[in-house]
Amino acid sequence: MSLTLCLSSELKSLYGDIITQANLTDNSNEEKVLALNPIIQPLFDQTSKQYPDYSIGYYDIRFDSIVAKDSDFKFPMLQKIPKSDPCFKTYLSGKLEIIENTISVGLWKRKGSISVTIPFSTDNIAIGHVWAKVETDDVYQSVFEDTVAFAGLLTVLFFIPFALTWFMISKVRQQLSSFAKSIFKDEDSVQIDTRILPELSPLLKAAKERSQQLRTYEAMVKNSCDSISKIDPDLKISSINPAGQRMYGYTAIEVFGREITLLAVPDEAQKMKEDFERVKTGEEVPTLHVQGKKKDGKVIDVSCSLSAIRDDQDNIIGIMAISRDITEHKQMEAEMKRLDGLNIIGKMAASIAHEIRNPMTTVRGFLQMLGAKANLQVYKDYFQLMIEELDRANSIITEFLSLSRNTPIALSRQSLNTIITKLMPMLQADALRSEKDLIVELKEIPNLELNEQEIRQVILNLARNGLESMSAGGVMTIKTYFENGKIVMSFIDQGSGIPAEVLGNIGKPFLTTKDNGTGLGLPVSYNIIYRHGGTISVETGNGGTTFRIILPLEPTSKCSSSNE
Repeated sequence: MSLTLCLSSELKSLYGDIITQANLTDNSNEEKVLALNPIIQPLFDQTSKQYPDYSIGYYDIRFDSIVAKDSDFKFPMLQKIPKSDPCFKTYLSGKLEIIENTISVGLWKRKGSISVTIPFSTDNIAIGHVWAKVETDDVYQSVFEDTVAFAGLLTVLFFIPFALTWFMISKVRQQLSSFAKSIFKDEDSVQIDTRILPELSPLLKAAKERSQQLRTYEAMVKNSCDSISKIDPDLKISSINPAGQRMYGYTAIEVFGREITLLAVPDEAQKMKEDFERVKTGEEVPTLHVQGKKKDGKVIDVSCSLSAIRDDQDNIIGIMAISRDITEHKQMEAEMKRLDGLNIIGKMAASIAHEIRNPMTTVRGFLQMLGAKANLQVYKDYFQLMIEELDRANSIITEFLSLSRNTPIALSRQSLNTIITKLMPMLQADALRSEKDLIVELKEIPNLELNEQEIRQVILNLARNGLESMSAGGVMTIKTYFENGKIVMSFIDQGSGIPAEVLGNIGKPFLTTKDNGTGLGLPVSYNIIYRHGGTISVETGNGGTTFRIILPLEPTSKCSSSNE
């Protein structure tokens, strides 16, 4: 109401300009409206900025048109307003009119608007009107005000306690909602007014402390390097941490609800179930060493500790399994045992090699001398055979001495691919003689610190072993490539694979499947690669065998001494 009166008062200050423009008799009504608008519109623009929630305007009945209005009013300028509109009552009454438009949307809620219209007059003749309109959504307040106006003091006294009660209930509900958000969503920014519900303060503090503990435990499980899984009493997996997912190759969704035996090889599944059943009865089970099975079927060695999960009443409600992949650790243990065996043999070889070689050299010399005598030419072939056997014995002694050496000799930076390329004619000849094929795939790799003679020996041993393991028509492949910061050299054959009983002892001295083999080729190769800071791994099956040699870019010292 005050806004409408204010606008009407301001318009009176522009009265002279309004009358002047209205008396432009040579102009049409539309032209007069367009002439009046620049005079009046700034007033309404300024007022609209101060009261953005109000719709305001000035209507001139002489031109039957809106002359000025706020930008959001639905009727455009120059559009006539129907005379049935309630705003025209002000011309009949000559005084301020209040118009209320409401739509009922419920028992206590209404939606609509309130308009105030005041006539604008000159010489006691209304020439237009000013209006101000506001939308209202607070129906409860409107009902409350109407009730106060018509029901009197008794109604007021009745509704004041009701309103206060409603207000307090709303505040309590708001605080309870904030309390719930703070606990369940961990929203530290949520503020709770302890004056309304002081009882919530200790409860909230305890809940936040428990929440912080849970977050800490969750972070520990999530970031653990070990697999941590929760097993339900029915021995089904209910959760597994990221390390466990990486270890077994399954996602958490894939293992959820599956039996724990999913992660074990079939031979150990029953034993695993028995161990878990023992934990369910409260029995302490020592750390298990089992063979686990990954999603891709690969078998891994696993160390697993089990512990019961209990509730507040000390009832067992599940089992926690903490597992670790110890495959590399066991391989390292086996490698150390193998190297210990090689070391013993090497020391023995080093101690007797010179004692054996000296008489052998003497015998070889006399055999050569006897073979040169004219009267003994009939025995020349026998002498030559004995010399060849002595040379073979000498080569075996040389291999023994290789086992006794702890560090490679005469290292120099050179190309592994070049060494393989130099051996290609010899290896191709071996393959052709046995009606087999040899394929070499050499990728670009950095040079390494190598002993060429020793690396040649390794390549010849593994390549010839692969060729000899295949039947006619088989293909032997030698590859080199760069992977994970290291150089890889692999020998892939299409033989029948290595038997399980042999695979478990591979690399041990004197182990051979050849009729004329010494069983020293692979042990020597293992020792050479070890001295170069590398490793050898074997993968075998019915379709063939792959020996995979991994060499570091820079050599690592395995031992500080060298024995010849």
